Amino acid sequence: MGRIVNPELTVFTATVFPDVARLWHGCIRRAFPADTRIEIFHDAAGEPLLPELYPGAAILARNPTRRDHHDAYNDAIRRAETPFVAIIDTDVFWVAPDLWSRVRPLLDAPDVAAVSCISRSRRRSHGTYAVIAKAEVYRKVLDRFPDGFYPAAEYIDERDPMEGSRWFDTGDRMTQAVFDSGHRVELLNFDKAGDLVRFYGVTLTRRGGDAIGERALAHTCGYNKYFWRGYVCNLVMQRLHDRVFDEGPRYYFPFGAWPLIENSLTGSPEALTWRLDFLRRMLDGANKIENFLLTPARS
Repeated sequence: MGRIVNPELTVFTATVFPDVARLWHGCIRRAFPADTRIEIFHDAAGEPLLPELYPGAAILARNPTRRDHHDAYNDAIRRAETPFVAIIDTDVFWVAPDLWSRVRPLLDAPDVAAVSCISRSRRRSHGTYAVIAKAEVYRKVLDRFPDGFYPAAEYIDERDPMEGSRWFDTGDRMTQAVFDSGHRVELLNFDKAGDLVRFYGVTLTRRGGDAIGERALAHTCGYNKYFWRGYVCNLVMQRLHDRVFDEGPRYYFPFGAWPLIENSLTGSPEALTWRLDFLRRMLDGANKIENFLLTPARS
């Protein structure tokens, strides 16, 4: 009889929208070994995710100890039965089939607690873009620092402007707690080499559009870079999703391109150049994902 080999990796994500998670799941299944455990936390009320759209994945719902995605990140670390846990945002797509084989040896170093495949630029942090952690090390850190992946702010004073506060985004303080424990985190950026494709502002832009409508959202995009990127990314992902998946629900983004275009033609030449370059990069990324998902896998 052959030797039983236990899986060494769990890949975890949190999602609000089922269509984004479907694209993410398709890439994860192709990019990681077949025995990889996949967990998708549905961070939303209403209809649950349909398991048949995510074959092989465990679908997790909210509960009293897993109230939102921050709880869910900490919970994923505590529950992990594999040596490594990857936390990968649903708008980050693995499109290089050999990337895991390149990242895995970095985790063999005893003092390395995690490898961050996309890292923050403004702070030494892995965030939750695409980090692969040693579960046991992170559990010990959580024992001493139970806030874990939660964001935070320091020096809050209502008499002072917001700029006087110090803000920590999701995963920032957890990264620092790992450093403080004496371990290293390899802070890398594989997206710059094209091994990962990253989209921006997808969830909040969709939620914002549902709240204020197409016209107001497009107007906001005319002066707000975050929502402009999110609008563009949703349009690009909508086209990508509905080309890749012939069956099942369509991508939900009921806002057209023309209102965005009409609000994108003003501004400095530098702003227009930036917008065109961003659109080109997102379209190139979508093409990479489509090719990765539709090209027959090598036997």
